Amino acid sequence: MLHHWSDEDCVKILAQCKKAIPSREEAGKVLVGDIVISCSPGPISETQLLMDVAMLTVSKGRQRDENDWSEIFVKAGFTDYKLVQFGARGVFEVYPRLRPELFLILEQ
Repeated sequence: MLHHWSDEDCVKILAQCKKAIPSREEAGKVLVGDIVISCSPGPISETQLLMDVAMLTVSKGRQRDENDWSEIFVKAGFTDYKLVQFGARGVFEVYPRLRPELFLILEQ
C-alpha cells in the first residue's frame, strides 16, 4: 500500500525495492497492492472521491489511476507491469529493466 505516500516518496521506496530484487531474467519483480481508481471518463464514485480527499488531508498521499502508477514505476526504474484488478483494488506485478547486455543478445 503506497497511497499514503507522495509520488516522490513512492518513487524512492520502489527504487529501493528494485535494488533488492534479482534481475527480470531471474524472475525479479515487486508486488504492489493498492487502490486503482478508474482513468476512464465518467463520474468518479463517491467512495473514490472521499478516499482521495482523506489521503490529501491526512497524509501526503493520494489515490492514483493506472496512468499515475505507470509514471511512478518508470521513474523508479521499472519498465513493465501487469495489473490484476478486482473492484477498486489492484495488484501490480512490476518488473525491472532488462540488463543492457541482453539487448545485444536480442539484436543478434
